[in-house]
Amino acid sequence: MKKTIASTVGILILAASPTISVRADDLGEGPDGHGPLAAPAVQKPAPATLSERFGTWFVPAPVLTLDAMDHGALIAADEAMPGPAPLRFGVERAVQLSLADGQWINVDGGRLWRVDIEAAGALNSRLHLSGLNMLPGQELALVCPDQEQQMGGLLELNGEFGNGEAFGLFSPSARAQIQWFVPTGQPAQELPFDAVAYSYGYRQVLIAPSNGGTCSLDPICYPTWANESNAAAKITYTSGGGSYLCSGQLTATTAADETPYFSTANHCISTTAEANSCQFIFFYRSNTCGGATSAGTTVSGGADLSSTYLASDCTLLMIKGALPAGVAWDGWLNTNPAVNTTAVGVHHPSGTPQAISFGVKNVASFNCGSPTSNWNSVSWNNGITEGGSSGSAIFRESDRKMFGVLTCGASACNNTAGDDGYGRWDLAVAAAGSNFATLLAAGADDAQEQNDTCATAKALSAGTYTGLVVKRLDEDWYALPVPIGSTLTVSMTFTHSNGDVDVQLFSECGGAVTLNRNANTNNESFTYVNNTASGTVYMRVYLATDTRNDYSLTFSTSVAVPANDNCGTATAVNPGAFSFNSTNATNAPLALPSSCDEGAGIAIVKDLWYRFTAPTAGRATATTCGAAAFDTRIAVYPGASCPTTSPVTACSDNAAGCASGTSTATWQVTAGSVWYVRVGGATTGGTGTLTLSMGSNCAADLTNNGNVAGDDLGVMLSYWGVGGPADLNGDGVTNGADLGTMLAAWGACP
Repeated sequence: MKKTIASTVGILILAASPTISVRADDLGEGPDGHGPLAAPAVQKPAPATLSERFGTWFVPAPVLTLDAMDHGALIAADEAMPGPAPLRFGVERAVQLSLADGQWINVDGGRLWRVDIEAAGALNSRLHLSGLNMLPGQELALVCPDQEQQMGGLLELNGEFGNGEAFGLFSPSARAQIQWFVPTGQPAQELPFDAVAYSYGYRQVLIAPSNGGTCSLDPICYPTWANESNAAAKITYTSGGGSYLCSGQLTATTAADETPYFSTANHCISTTAEANSCQFIFFYRSNTCGGATSAGTTVSGGADLSSTYLASDCTLLMIKGALPAGVAWDGWLNTNPAVNTTAVGVHHPSGTPQAISFGVKNVASFNCGSPTSNWNSVSWNNGITEGGSSGSAIFRESDRKMFGVLTCGASACNNTAGDDGYGRWDLAVAAAGSNFATLLAAGADDAQEQNDTCATAKALSAGTYTGLVVKRLDEDWYALPVPIGSTLTVSMTFTHSNGDVDVQLFSECGGAVTLNRNANTNNESFTYVNNTASGTVYMRVYLATDTRNDYSLTFSTSVAVPANDNCGTATAVNPGAFSFNSTNATNAPLALPSSCDEGAGIAIVKDLWYRFTAPTAGRATATTCGAAAFDTRIAVYPGASCPTTSPVTACSDNAAGCASGTSTATWQVTAGSVWYVRVGGATTGGTGTLTLSMGSNCAADLTNNGNVAGDDLGVMLSYWGVGGPADLNGDGVTNGADLGTMLAAWGACP
C-alpha cells in the first residue's frame, strides 16, 4: 500500500519516547558522496546454472502448478493496513513438494534433480527454502527459467547465511525452478530442505508500467544528480509471509572506502531475516532523457543488518552481493538543515522506474511517530512520492547530502500537494547508544590488517583463519612458510556471487607470479609445490569484482619425501650423473663406523640411497666433488641386500680438492657386483649431483687416470692416518702399508 499517515501510527508508535539530542562533539557535517565504482579490469561471465553446466537446460522439467489467488481481495487487505507500511506486492504460499514431483537426470559426476513451480495468474514469483541442509559436494540453484536461466548464486551446505534459509530471485514471470545436484555415491532419498514457499505476486512491480509514470520526473534528465541516481536502488524482500518493496541508497563512509552500506527505513527492514532476504535493483530507470527504460541490474545474495534506529525510522544494511560497475555512494549530514532548505529525493514510486522530486523542508516536524520532531516535513514543488518510495533519501540541494529517509506522507499522483515525513538521519548518527557513527567511519576489516602489500604481508602459521575480509581498495597479502621442495595446500571458502575472490602466489615481492587462481565459482582449493629457492611463499588475495567479500583460509604444508629416502627403495643405477634434492629426506638409523671419521665425526643425515651394479671389473667412484652446495658424506656398502650393520667398503667426508666439504669414495669392484651407495649430509640436506663412474682395475690409481704417479701419492698423503680411498689394504687407516702397495704398483696400470 501507499505510505500514509494513519489515525494510529501503528508501526512506529514508541512505548516510551526517548530523549534525542545531537552530541556536542558532532564531527562536521558528514562525508561527501563518491563514485562511480570502476568496472573490473577483466569481465568474467556469470556462473552457469546447474542445467547450463550439465547441458540439460533445453530438457523440460516437470511442472507443479498452484491455484490462482484473488488479486482484488489481496489489494483490499493492503489498503486496510495501518500506515506507515512498505508496499506489499506478493504473499508466500506453502508448497507441498516431494522428490516424486521432480525428475532425475544422470549427468557427469552424479545426478541432477529439477522441478518447475508456477501459479495461475501470478504476476511475479520467488522461491524461499527453509531448513536447507546439504552434504559437501551437493549444490542447489533457484532459477528463473523464463529469464534466460537467471539465478542468484549456487547454494551449498546450509545456504548463504548458514541458517538454512535460501531465496531465489524475484522474477517478473510466474515460473521458478529448483535444480539440485547430488554427486555419485551420495544418498538422495529425500529433499535437502524442510519447506518451500512460493511468493505469489499480485501487483506487477518488476516491469515498467505502460504509461511510463507520467506524474514522476525522470532523474536522467537532471545530470547534476547522476551520482545520487546511481546510488539509489529498489529493494524487494520477504517479511512475515509477504513480499514487499521499498527504496534506499548506497551510503558513504567517512573513509570513502566503498563499503556497501545501504540506508533505508526501519519500517521497511528492521530484522536480520528481512535483511537476508533483500534483493537490490540498481539503474532501473530511463537510459536517456525521455528514452526507453532499462531493466536495471539486480544484486542478489541479501544483506546483513548492520544497525537500525527505530526512533527516526533509519536502517543501515551491508549488501552481500557483488555491486555493479557504475554505482555511487551518497554523502550525508549529521546536522539537521534549517526550515526552507531546498531538498531533492530520488526513489522508486510504487516500484516504477526511478523518479526524482524537488521540494523544500517546510516544517521542523512531521507526524510519522512520536516525538514528531524526529521527522522533517517536506513539500514538493515538482514531482511526488508514492508507496515503494519509503526508505529513499532526502538530500540538501546545495551539496547533495542526505539528511533523512522517507517514512510516511500523503504525496501521490492524485495528491501532488501532499507533504511527506523523513526520519532524521542526524539523530540516528548522533544518538547515545547508536552505532551508526562508528559503522559509517569506515568499513570493518579483519584482525590480520595491515597487510595491504607484499612488503607488509602478514606472516601466518599453518592453520585456519576465519572472519577475513578482502576489499577492492584493500587487498590482502600473506607470507606463508613453505619449505623448499614441500607442498602447500590451500582451501578458501567464500560465496562467488558476493564478489569474485582470486589468488596469486609469488616467491618474492616484485617477482613473477608462480601460481594464478582466477576461477569463477564458489570457494577455492589448490596445491603448490615450492621448487623455488625461497622458503616463503607470498599469497595475494584480491577482488576481481565488487568492493568487499568475506572469506576463510586454511593452509598446511607437507614434505614430499624423496622416493629413494631409504635403502629399501634405493634407485637402481649404472654409471652416470644423478641430480638429487635431499632437503626433505629423513635420517636412516644405520650409523657409520668409526673408520669413516676423517676428523669431523661420523654423522650422516638426510641420506638418499642408490643401488649400483658394476658393469665391469675395476675401480668404482662415487663423487659429489664440487657438485653440491652443502657438506656431503658418502658411504658404500657391499651385497645384494640392504645392510643392517655397517660393513662399509668405502666412505668419504671432505675429499681433498673438493669445495664445500663435498666427497669422493672409490672402491674395487668385480663385473656384475651390487653395491649400495648412501649420499647424505654432515649436518643438513640440499641439492647436488652424484656421479658414479668406473676407472682402471688398479687400486693405487686414486685419480683414475690409468697411471700410478705423484698425483696419487698426493691423494694418499691427504688421507694419512685415516680411512678413505687411500686405505688400499682395507685396515681402516692410511699408513705405510698402503704406501708400500702404491710404490709396488708405480707406473702404468696393467
